[in-house]
Amino acid sequence: MIKRIMTYRVAAAAFAVPALFAVPAAADPVRGAIVQLEQRLGTNTSLILQVGHNRRGRHDTRDDRRGYQLNQWGQSQRDVSGLRRDALQACRRAVAKQAYRIGYRDVDFDDDRRVRQTGPYGFRVRLDDVEFEGRRRDRESDVTCTIRRGNVVDIEGIPAPGHRGYRRTGGHRGY
Repeated sequence: MIKRIMTYRVAAAAFAVPALFAVPAAADPVRGAIVQLEQRLGTNTSLILQVGHNRRGRHDTRDDRRGYQLNQWGQSQRDVSGLRRDALQACRRAVAKQAYRIGYRDVDFDDDRRVRQTGPYGFRVRLDDVEFEGRRRDRESDVTCTIRRGNVVDIEGIPAPGHRGYRRTGGHRGY
């Protein structure tokens, strides 16, 4: 059995108290909010609160749809998602091309990626756990690309191929 803690009158008072505190906050003339407070005193006292916003000053009235909110560079979410997708593809292409030039045979990308916008057409892409496959062994590394206007300008984190810990000098060092 559930024990009833509040009566209906206490619950009604609990719901009315935040509204009384919200009235001065909602009556901000800078935002253009309209507040109407009516009190009817009598045997059954009631509180009616109506808050409305003047939306004429806003440039976008369809903010419930995707693509109408603009970021700090004036781009919609739809524009940014397309640019992010292009930046990710450009980074993957550049990493695979650079790895092939160095001598790796294959590059495997995981789905772990972070794409951060750094400017209107600039992105920084971080690919986690990229696997570079060579002839003898595979190496994993985190790779970071910097993209500006669709072009990869910097790649960091591609491991250099070579022999780790093994020298082919035949035991002779220095001569």
